[in-house]
Amino acid sequence: SNNGDTRTDSVMELAPFAINVLRRVDIGRGNPHAHWMSHDGQFMVTPNVFTSDTTQYNFDTNRIEAILPSGVRPFSHPLATGMMPDASKYYVANLLDSTITAINMKDHSVITNINLLANYNPVSGDSTGPVGALPIQTPVSPDGKHMVTANTLTGTITIIDTRPNLATTDEVVAMLACDPGCHGVQYGAKQGGGYYA
Repeated sequence: SNNGDTRTDSVMELAPFAINVLRRVDIGRGNPHAHWMSHDGQFMVTPNVFTSDTTQYNFDTNRIEAILPSGVRPFSHPLATGMMPDASKYYVANLLDSTITAINMKDHSVITNINLLANYNPVSGDSTGPVGALPIQTPVSPDGKHMVTANTLTGTITIIDTRPNLATTDEVVAMLACDPGCHGVQYGAKQGGGYYA
């Protein structure tokens, strides 16, 4: 993604080994940051930092399918994305309003905005459940069961249940401690099955 480039509304497609630029893919607007690709290479989603929205791009048709709002405030600062393995929905981490936007990729609609501070009382400083502030990377597990988010301000890792048709779908179900400045998350295979984040 060309975050900070003079042509800020694009993602570069590179030849293998980054030998040369094949093309710049126009995502419409907004200065993309941490984009995500579907496993089959058909779809790309971007968080558009300056316009507080997100773009869904289809490489089969070479066109933008949707640009949708992300976050709950005008300057939510969407910063990172994560996608379900089957490309049914994706998530956008909104840094400045501490939310995660869940988006349906089939009908191009916002499913919900998950408030990572819902369990936090700013007056007393107490929390009644998992909390996260200033979320960044949001990868979905390869089995499509959970999404893990690194929360920079709170030094926490929040876990969202991504499985459809459950009472906890798209809700924060757990929180783990992390060092201050938590930023990046990725998955790796676990010996004997399952995954580590």
